[in-house]
Amino acid sequence: MRPHFILIPLAVLFAASLSFAKTVRYELIVEKKSMNLSGQKTVDFTLTVNGSIPAPVLEFTEGDEAEILVINRIPDDEVSIHWHGLLLPPEMDGVAYVNTPPIHPGKSHLFKFPLRQHGTYWYHSHTNVQEQKGVYGAFIIHPKEPILKVTHDVAVVLSDWSDEDANQILKNLRKDGDYYLYKKDSIRSLGGAWKAGALGVYLDNEWTRMGGMDLSDVGYDAFLINGKKDQQLLVTHPGETVRLRIINAAASSYFYVSLGRLPMKVIAADGVDIDPIVTNEILIGMAETYDVLFTSPEHKNYELRATAQDVTGFASAWIGMGEKVPAVSKPLPDLYAPMDHGSHGNASAHSAHAGHSDHSDHSSHHGHSMAHGTNSHEEASAHAGHHTAAGPSSSSDAVVPLPKAEVETLTVDHLKAKEKTSFPGPHEIHDVKLVLDGDMERYVWHLNGKAIFEDRNIVIRENDVVRFTFQNETMMHHPMHLHGHFFRVLNANGDRSPLKHTVDVPPHQTRVIEFLANEPGEWMLHCHNLYHMKTGMARVVKYSTFAPKPEVAAHQAHDPHLHDHVYFYGRARVATNAAEGSLRLSQTWNQLDLRVESTKSGSRGFEGEGRWGTEGDLFYRRWFGRFTNLIAGGSSLNDETSGVLGVGYILPLLIESQWLVDHHGDFRLDLGKRLQWTRHVYSDIEFTWRPRNDDKDHRTETEVSLMYSPSWSWSVGLMLTQESLGAGFGMQF
Repeated sequence: MRPHFILIPLAVLFAASLSFAKTVRYELIVEKKSMNLSGQKTVDFTLTVNGSIPAPVLEFTEGDEAEILVINRIPDDEVSIHWHGLLLPPEMDGVAYVNTPPIHPGKSHLFKFPLRQHGTYWYHSHTNVQEQKGVYGAFIIHPKEPILKVTHDVAVVLSDWSDEDANQILKNLRKDGDYYLYKKDSIRSLGGAWKAGALGVYLDNEWTRMGGMDLSDVGYDAFLINGKKDQQLLVTHPGETVRLRIINAAASSYFYVSLGRLPMKVIAADGVDIDPIVTNEILIGMAETYDVLFTSPEHKNYELRATAQDVTGFASAWIGMGEKVPAVSKPLPDLYAPMDHGSHGNASAHSAHAGHSDHSDHSSHHGHSMAHGTNSHEEASAHAGHHTAAGPSSSSDAVVPLPKAEVETLTVDHLKAKEKTSFPGPHEIHDVKLVLDGDMERYVWHLNGKAIFEDRNIVIRENDVVRFTFQNETMMHHPMHLHGHFFRVLNANGDRSPLKHTVDVPPHQTRVIEFLANEPGEWMLHCHNLYHMKTGMARVVKYSTFAPKPEVAAHQAHDPHLHDHVYFYGRARVATNAAEGSLRLSQTWNQLDLRVESTKSGSRGFEGEGRWGTEGDLFYRRWFGRFTNLIAGGSSLNDETSGVLGVGYILPLLIESQWLVDHHGDFRLDLGKRLQWTRHVYSDIEFTWRPRNDDKDHRTETEVSLMYSPSWSWSVGLMLTQESLGAGFGMQF
């Protein structure tokens, strides 16, 4: 028989298999409900899918045709659903205004796509901040033929929860990137640094204008596993094997995940099977997934604990039965730990182009936390000693031997693919460097110095190998996610570097990823910290020859990603000898400041004993990076108004300076600095050098406050001017 006669029946069989592919249908209804997830407060902004948080687990088999009808019953907002980690047509990806139309109130959208893969994935809203409000769930695709035999197979969805509306959270962060430090009790201070023996580190951080390590932006009220803070996840018996499909669906929280005091066998990352590796804990970034195998060794109940990276709380789920075995508590982070500000790479990144590297363990960079306090040291020591044993305890009744942990804290540096992931054949290499940066104080985030509204697209060509080098210039972790593709994370394993859809880029480190451009479309690339993405850290990866469908193209001009939103901040201080009020309207780079101040008894050049005089500024600022802004506006003093031009600059030690010249040619220098003495006591020091109104000789003016502040919103204390000492209060809003 000739070869082409053999191919004909094979083609018929293939076509028949497609025609008989099973269609699996789901209906998802998104609506607003009142719920109490923290145990402290019932809120009315919660968004549920089919009445629950998290959304229902969707289960399929590889090769199925998925049909999912999403119905929007939110009365006052549109909605979207993104199928995270799935390979599908771009119009099914679910990012409203980028590749899928938005779903308006009272409307629905039918998603239909074949399932080309298996593994652990998830889905979530890509509209506004709805992901934080509850629109997220697990998406599980089983292989066509079973690969592993397990007794229990369960999705474990991790998330963070605030009793404050996420829209307000974003507004608060734009007022002040440190807004939630009071709630988290993580304010750094001179007194705290002195007590910790780290005054030099504290001053060095201020000198380099970087501040300290930032593990999380938001102060949360609860952390959840499958929607609960604490629950019995499974009842198991010794010898039963559990597959835990762990999904980090949090909006802005990394988690340390551990299981009782047992090592965990990790078998998949981001839905892709890996060479199994045994670890004591996993550091899992937002949007990552890890599959863990666990065989219950004895009649005990083991705690699966997800601890927020900043150790402000954790969620628990119990597996087993009988006596409870809690996980080891994480020590509190060291707020004054030293950080290498000059490091801009790791070993795997430097040798990425060679396809191999001299690997070194970077796990120490991921916690940046040192135990402080006797209990923390004792727990850390007990933890370390415990994990040198082969079994879970010294008890002789253990029935299942456990493997020894190969690593303490698992990160992408340790992952190894089951087979080669390098791309065969010749391909053009398209290198793109992406600098991850931002301003924590003003809370703006960007790539290569531009937010997405300034620079939307990264244009690539089909069939190129595209290599992204992520260089993190910030003090935060950034989980970078590419829609519609899997990429290789180049690490020490060379040709067997792991495939992922989301990669953690640690502070002041570099990660290199690469992928074959074989999925034409327009795909989001963004930080999966929800608030970083919403303030600019995103792009659209666009194939050069791709044109969106007309119904999608019609929406792209209205893409909210391309809007530079306006945020408000206000401040007032009232004392017996002075009063001041200021308002600020800000965008990413534009800022409008209004300040009015009244001072008693001749201070600031006012004449007349006991008289109150008023001055003020109205300035427009254009920011250029973290430290520099140009100023134009007007200034008023003693009823005389002048036009002003100048430069604002953040000096070393985080001293704010303004170098101004008015239309008369007179120069003015303003300096300001906050000294944080303790967690709740601070001083604001303001210094001005300017000409007098009478003889044009220059004079200096200084104001110093000493304030007690139990929260971000208000403070009380003393105000010292050059003329008098007064008492009063301040507030921010």
